[in-house]
Formats: sequence, C-alpha cells, structure tokens
Amino acid sequence: MSNGSTRLTLLELNLLVKETLAKSLAGSYWVVGEISEITEHPSGHCYMELVQKGDDTDTIRAKARANIWGYTYRMLKPYFESTTNRPLSRGMKILVNAQVVFHEYYGYSLTVLDIEPEYTLGDIELKRREVIARLISDGVMNMNKELELDMLPQRVAVISSANAAGFQDFVKQLTHNPHGYAFTYELFPALMQGDEAELSIINALGKIYDKLACFDLVTIVRGGGAQTDLSCFDSYALASNIAQFPIPVITGIGHDRDVTVADMVSHTSLKTPTAVAEFLIDKFRDAEAVANNLAGSVSQLAGKLLADMKESLTSNQVELQAILNQKVAQNKLYLQQLTSSLPHMAKLVQVLHADELKSLNIRLSIPISRIKANYVKLNAYAGLLKSMPHKLLQNEKIKIEHHFSTLKNLHPDSILHRGFTITYSNGKIVKNLNNLNVNDVITTQFWNGSIESNITKIKASKKLLLNNKK
Repeated sequence: MSNGSTRLTLLELNLLVKETLAKSLAGSYWVVGEISEITEHPSGHCYMELVQKGDDTDTIRAKARANIWGYTYRMLKPYFESTTNRPLSRGMKILVNAQVVFHEYYGYSLTVLDIEPEYTLGDIELKRREVIARLISDGVMNMNKELELDMLPQRVAVISSANAAGFQDFVKQLTHNPHGYAFTYELFPALMQGDEAELSIINALGKIYDKLACFDLVTIVRGGGAQTDLSCFDSYALASNIAQFPIPVITGIGHDRDVTVADMVSHTSLKTPTAVAEFLIDKFRDAEAVANNLAGSVSQLAGKLLADMKESLTSNQVELQAILNQKVAQNKLYLQQLTSSLPHMAKLVQVLHADELKSLNIRLSIPISRIKANYVKLNAYAGLLKSMPHKLLQNEKIKIEHHFSTLKNLHPDSILHRGFTITYSNGKIVKNLNNLNVNDVITTQFWNGSIESNITKIKASKKLLLNNKK
C-alpha cells in the first residue's frame, strides 16, 4: 500500500457510498419484484424481501430489502387489497415506486413510496389462466362436476377451521333445520388462509379419502376470515385435488366478487357456508316431495284397482242374475207344460191300458216327487245366487284392506317406530353378518336419528351355526 493512500474506516466508506448513491440515484424508480418474505411489524411498518428469478428457473438473480413505513403502509395496504381482493403475500409480483437507500449500518434497501395494484392484478390473472389451462390439458377440469350427488346426501365431511364463524353457521343451519332432517358430519380441521392453507386443505382431503366409504360428499366452508386472502384457492395443486376427488366436493368459501379456481372445478360452488347447508336441506326436501308423489300415485292406483274390481263384480252379478232368471223361467215353463199334460196322459193311458193303470200311477208318482224336489232346490239356488255376488264383493274388499294394512306396516318408518332399526355399512343395508368385519364402521338408523358404531366383535346366532353344520 502506498504511504500516500487515504485510509478510510468502514463507517467512513459506508457514509461515502451513502452520499454517492444519494447523489447519483436521487429521486424514485418504478421497480418490479417478487415478494419472497413479508412481515408486518406491530409498529405498523411492513418489511419485505424482493427477488428476481430467472425466466425459466427459480434461480434468484437479484435480491433487495424493501420497507414500507407505517404512515405509508396504512394508505397502501387497503388500496392494494380493495383493488386486487388479495393481501400482499409471498410469491406475488408487485410494481412499486421506491427510493434507493443506503444506511451505514443496515446497508442497501428500498423505501417503497407507492404501489401499482393493476400490475399485480394482471400477473394474478395470468397465473389463474395458466392454472386453468393446465387443468384442462390434464383432462380433469370437469371430473368432479360429472359425479352424481346422492338423492339424500346425509353423511358430510367438512373441511374448515374449527373456530371459524362460517363453520359454526354451517353446523347450526344443518342440524337445526325446521324439517327435522337428520344429517351426520365430521370435521377435518384445516387452515383456511395464509401461506400454509393450501397444503393444510390438501392434507384434509387425504384424510377424508382414507374414510371415503363413510361420506356422501365433502364441503369446504370458510367464513369470518379476511375476504382478501383467497389466493390458496387459485393454486393448481389444490384445484387438481378437488377436481379428481372421487365424491362430490361443494365449496362455500365466503366471497362475493371472485370465482376461484377451486370453485370452478368443484361439483357445486356456493357463496357462503349457510348457502351450502341450505343446498343440502333442499336436496332432502326434493326427495321428500318425490316420495310423497309416489305415495299419492300408489294410493290412486290402489283406489282405481278397487273401483275396477267393484265394477267387475257388479257386472258379474248382473250377468249371473240374468242367467238365473232365464233358467228359472225355462224350468218353470217346462214344469207347467209337464204338469198340464199329465192329466191328459193319465186319461189316455187309463183308456188304452186300464190293466196297467195301477202300475203306471205308481211309476208316475216317483218322477212327480222328484220334480217337486228339484223345483224347491232351484228356488234355493236362486236365492243363493242373488246373495253370492254381494258376499264375494265383501270378501274381496276385506282382502284388499288387509293388503293395504300389511303394506303400511311394512313401510320402513312403521318398522322403525315399532322399535326396529336399520343398519348400514358403506351406505348399504346390512342383511348378513358375513358382509361385516371387525373394526368396520356401521350406521344404525332409528326412527328419530342415527348413530355410528365401530364393530369390536361379531357373533353368529346358534341357530345359524347349527344350520351351517348340517
């Protein structure tokens, strides 16, 4: 080192750099950067780290600290969030107007004076479009929408924050519905906002998948949090998981303006958790209306059948009466003719066969007595035939009423009210112990609700065991 060289302390050098930068980089500059770190200090200041990555890689090529002082941040934050409907967060590209600052102790940084939300909005929309295009290219965009929702979606898996107001509203609306419909639900807790929300919701979907047979649908409900923090619902990973989930997914994430990518790929998208609960209640109401219509149709059909049978019996009665009257008239005429001819025949026989008169009288007395007996029988049959159709009609009516009573007693509601229960496993009615295993989860339906049980032991009846041995 030359003896004439000027020696500077580190502080002197840093102050020289500070002075030089203040002169050469005076004023402010519009700078584009991606937020890699962001912290809101209790004092009201916002501290960020901005980076620039390579065009085709995630390699960081430039980095700088950026500060938004409290008096500026109080104005810029609501302006940015109301315009973009999102908070400043990691991974977001922003365009800021900043001054270059060099501090002798803290070094180089940027002081943000202004922010252009329209730039960020364009970048967010570009990323949304890229996510949607990728889902379409993967062929999964409409997979969940194409699934059929059960007519009675009773078993609900819920993804939400346990303490969220939206979750509480959903449960209250669902379980206290005025119609008394019975729903069962299980909460799978997840973060619904912030940097970790995306992975948390995906993990909750994975837990539901492990118990898939226990549920008819999944609901993702959110309410009470920041309306601007919905960025996780635009991510490719979460949208792809929802789109390919094997049972219907219904979203109610509590936003009014934006439609997130998660909404677009879900089976049904609704605005609020309460709206999701109302949707499920309406499904039960629709099913009840269908059941009532079917019951009315059955009653109408049975009434028509009874009327047709009555008409048929009445017609048969008229026909039988006509035939009976005809036969009686014919037999009466025949008897009258026979009776009137007997005296003439007797006289003729007496003249021609006087010697055989006694013998003939004896032989004729037998047919006459038989004719009289048959005449009495015919009158008895006539009375019987007159009363028979009415008795037949009464018997058929009793049989029909008995069948109606039997059908009514066999209705599931009647069976349940008599103290019986219906057991379901995997959504199907259990009819045989051979279809169950230890540790299976079964649902037992009572007339006024249901319970879920875990099988710890299976014991067949002795009668069944004896039959199997035979």
